[in-house]
Amino acid sequence: MKDASLQALLTRCKRGDSEAQRALFQDAYPRLLQICSRYARDRPEAQDMLQEAFLVIFRDLPQYNGTGSFDGWMHRVTVRTAIRYLRRKHPLRFADELTPDALNICQIIHPDQELGGEALLQMVRQLPPGYRSIFNMHCMEEWSYPEIAAELSIAEASVRSQYARACKQLRKMVERHLYQTTVWLLVIHSLYQPFNPASNQPFHHHTTTIYHE
Repeated sequence: MKDASLQALLTRCKRGDSEAQRALFQDAYPRLLQICSRYARDRPEAQDMLQEAFLVIFRDLPQYNGTGSFDGWMHRVTVRTAIRYLRRKHPLRFADELTPDALNICQIIHPDQELGGEALLQMVRQLPPGYRSIFNMHCMEEWSYPEIAAELSIAEASVRSQYARACKQLRKMVERHLYQTTVWLLVIHSLYQPFNPASNQPFHHHTTTIYHE
């Protein structure tokens, strides 16, 4: 949406124009739902978060003075609403201690051809609410540790510890997912190997041994 069109739409929204509010809702819905989906356990919970976020957006719209990106403003309102939702529905528990090697753990395996974004989203949803919140805020929203600590009213050391543990859990889930994918690919490969009529056996181009710890 062009700046002039957006400003005109926002002006109408601030006046309480229902058609303008509906247009803004429809335009922003897919982007903001994607944000809520990272914090929620499932789609219904993400939709509940988003409904609350839009109520806050329309309520606080007069406070937006045009400084900075409007999308960025909505993004931040949505994240804060999602966090408040989680704290109300699922009280967040945060660990205070930071293990010496915690920062070395935070090297999550990024999505590749075998691990798509949807698969990673499902793994993030399996994290406890506290882990999930801090992982999203730091890794996805790029909030700093001090910003997260201030937003959640917890110690910065607790933020670092929680993020490290979230990464550790995710790395285990990613490794397990990739191992299972590899096994299935090898099974499928063995089922569809070319048939050798002379030996009455499939051709074996090579032998692969899988070691599973």
